[in-house]
Formats: sequence, C-alpha cells, structure tokens
Amino acid sequence: KQWYQRRVAITAGEIKKQFRRLSILLHPDKNPSDRERATNAFEVVNKANKLLKEEETLEKFKVIISDARNRVMRMIEEKRREAKNKGVSCPEDDPAKFSHLVNVMASKQLADYEIRKTDKDKKEQAEKKRASDEAETEAKRLKKIEDEKKKWEETREERVTTWKDFQNKGKKEKSTDCDSALIPLL
Repeated sequence: KQWYQRRVAITAGEIKKQFRRLSILLHPDKNPSDRERATNAFEVVNKANKLLKEEETLEKFKVIISDARNRVMRMIEEKRREAKNKGVSCPEDDPAKFSHLVNVMASKQLADYEIRKTDKDKKEQAEKKRASDEAETEAKRLKKIEDEKKKWEETREERVTTWKDFQNKGKKEKSTDCDSALIPLL
C-alpha cells in the first residue's frame, strides 16, 4: 500500500470549511456551560484562520507538513527494513496512525519554528537596543565635546586677558632687572 504517499493539497476553501466547522463547534454562544474555555478555543481558531489566510504563512505550513510527511515515511521505511532484516513480519500499516504521526511531527516542527522565530526576534530586539544605546552614547560624547568647545570659547577672553597680564608683568620685571643689571657694582 502506498496510501501514505498521497499528497493532500490544502486549499483556501478547505481552510474556510474547517474554520466554519470549528467555529460553530467552539463558539462561546454554543457552549454556555463552559464559556471561558470556549472563548479561549474560539480565539485560537480565529487566530489560526487569520494566519492561514496569508499566502506566505500558508506556504510555510504546507512546507512543514510536507516535510513532516516525508520524515514519517522515512521512519516507516526504516522500520520495515529493520523488520525485514530481523526476519519479522511487518505489521499492516494504519492510515490513522500515519496521520497521527504526521500531525505529531508537524507539531514538533512548528514548535521548533516558533522557538527559532522567538529567538530571532529576541536577538533583533537586543541588536536594536545595542544600536540605540550605542547611538545614545555617541550623542552624549558629541554633546560633551560640543559643550567643552563652547566652554572653551566662553573662557577665551579671560584666558587672553590673563595671558596678556602675565606677559606685561614679565616685561616690567625684566625691565627692572635689566636696569639693575646695568648699574655698575663697585
């Protein structure tokens, strides 16, 4: 039997049909006895429907399901080879078990995908924060340099006056020193 190689095409119509079936089944108005759980389940189904309406997301899910199906087929073929090598007869394949294995494998892959996506988002946020902090630090450094330049320019007149006073004081002392140096010592 090669029933497990059958490809199931997921169409927009099938998605819409399943959404309607599940939404009727899980709608809070249809489950008044357990309204809270029904509301949560309905929100999950609604979110899944919105995600699957996006072509890009739908294609990702199709790839994941196809990959899961291929992995399960390889596992089954490997078990058949092992059974054949051991001389044991291989039990009859069960379509329900195959479908369950595909669902389990796809769920694991989706969980791994979500973990990788979350990690990627965290890394991107950390990188943005680092870049923001770096830009802020650079802005502070440039502001400090600008403030120092401004302060330097503000004190320019005082420095120039102090320097001129120093030079004038030095000239007066030199001229008096020079006069005393010219007086002959007897």
